[in-house]
Amino acid sequence: MQEAMTTNALMKEDLALSKNNFLAIQEENEQLKSDRENISEEHTKQIEAAKQDIEVERETYQTSRTGLDSMYGDLKSKLEEETKMRLDVEKELELQIGMKQEMEMALRILEKDIHEKQDTMISLRKQLEEIKAINLEMYQKLQNCDQSLKHKTELVTKLEEKTNQLVQTLKDMEKSTALETDLRIEKEWRATLQKTLEQEKTASTEILTELQQLKHVEKDYTELQKGHLSLQKACEEQERALAELGSHLSESKLRVEDMKEAQMATKDLQWKGDKDASHCSTCEKEFSISRRKHHCRNCGNIFCNECSDNKMPLPSSAKPVRVCDDCQTFLLQRYSAAAQ
Repeated sequence: MQEAMTTNALMKEDLALSKNNFLAIQEENEQLKSDRENISEEHTKQIEAAKQDIEVERETYQTSRTGLDSMYGDLKSKLEEETKMRLDVEKELELQIGMKQEMEMALRILEKDIHEKQDTMISLRKQLEEIKAINLEMYQKLQNCDQSLKHKTELVTKLEEKTNQLVQTLKDMEKSTALETDLRIEKEWRATLQKTLEQEKTASTEILTELQQLKHVEKDYTELQKGHLSLQKACEEQERALAELGSHLSESKLRVEDMKEAQMATKDLQWKGDKDASHCSTCEKEFSISRRKHHCRNCGNIFCNECSDNKMPLPSSAKPVRVCDDCQTFLLQRYSAAAQ
């Protein structure tokens, strides 16, 4: 019985301890429930705040995505324009290189033609000088022949006068009775006179042949004068052609200088990157989605639309392209000076 009592007392103690433990566990359970409710409330609040943040971030993402899509479209269009412009510039450069080679070939051919024509001019001038010398010689010969003809005609007239006088004296001698010795002397004298007449006739025939030769020489002289006139005309035409070639050469040299200046301008052109510029080069306004970037095709700097709303033809491009205000004024001054 005592053992049972002791065990009962022990069991009671254990029950009291277990009750206390149960009560403590209930209290802990209630605290845990209250903590759970608090945690759940805080968790719901955090979830709602996170949802609000997510919605805000989503809206900002959507707005930024629309802005990025527009920027991407703008950049894509810019890239396409730049690629097109680059292809056009490369084609124009190839055309300019071909034109430069053709111009150099044309200049070489023109220089060869000029040298050949200068050689022909020199040869023609030498021929003219030779013809002038021949003309002077022929003219001197004509003057000498004229003088000799005059002298011989005077001699012939004198001899004819003497023969007439001798014939008259012979007639007088025949009329008057003279001695045989005088007749013989007269016959001998007549024979000598006949000989002199025959000599004069031969001389006159020689003079006539010389006159015919001189006539032929005059014909040759007239032909040479005609040839001289034709050569003068040819020389004048050659000089005109040389003047025209000189003008063409000067024009071609000016074109080559313009092409060289255009090539130097394209070489000196430094294309500024989009990342390197955040403000306009003239008005210094900041670039944004509404204020886009534009390159000047002459200097390569980046400007806004208001500061680069100009189009001018450049030596590197046949079509008018976008240029800034400063480059427009510079190009206008240059074109006006070139036109003057």
